[in-house]
Amino acid sequence: MDSFECARRRILERVARSQVPEDPRHAENTLEWLLRLEPDADPALRLAALGHDIERARSGRLRREAFGDYDLFKAAHAREGARLLEPLLRECGVDEAVIEETCRLVEKHESGGDPRADLLREADSLSFFEVNLPLYHRREGDAETLRRCRWGLSRLSARGREILAEHPPDDPHLARLLRSAAKGTPSL
Repeated sequence: MDSFECARRRILERVARSQVPEDPRHAENTLEWLLRLEPDADPALRLAALGHDIERARSGRLRREAFGDYDLFKAAHAREGARLLEPLLRECGVDEAVIEETCRLVEKHESGGDPRADLLREADSLSFFEVNLPLYHRREGDAETLRRCRWGLSRLSARGREILAEHPPDDPHLARLLRSAAKGTPSL
């Protein structure tokens, strides 16, 4: 087994232990979205797509309630995810340059800031709306889901908003919530 395949398997095994039921599907779906957006994505981007939320798969994971600000929570989640991913990649013998770039991307997956990190953030956001939204709504209710949708929409590029408009939620109630969240957001 080559180092990429080892890392892929180990990431998916770890994410499968998450208490958040949608996390395993979200990891794979983020990779699917990444490859739709950038079919020639390199190994670092692919591994980052799979492992970006690895922090949520550990006991004692970070909780947003512990942070006064949602963006601070997300930044801490991203930093911790990069920290957890590094030894896993090292154990699989992944090339040092790929490890560094994968961890850098995971650390920036919530905020973006450069074309590669923005691409990962876009894939993550599109996957949230496709995979996570129904279960998130079931857990959190309308008001929190509306807030989370607004936050998620703010992370999407104009291209991402167009893609999302072409793939609205199947559930009519969730589609209405998303439309409500999009008021004032171009292209939706």
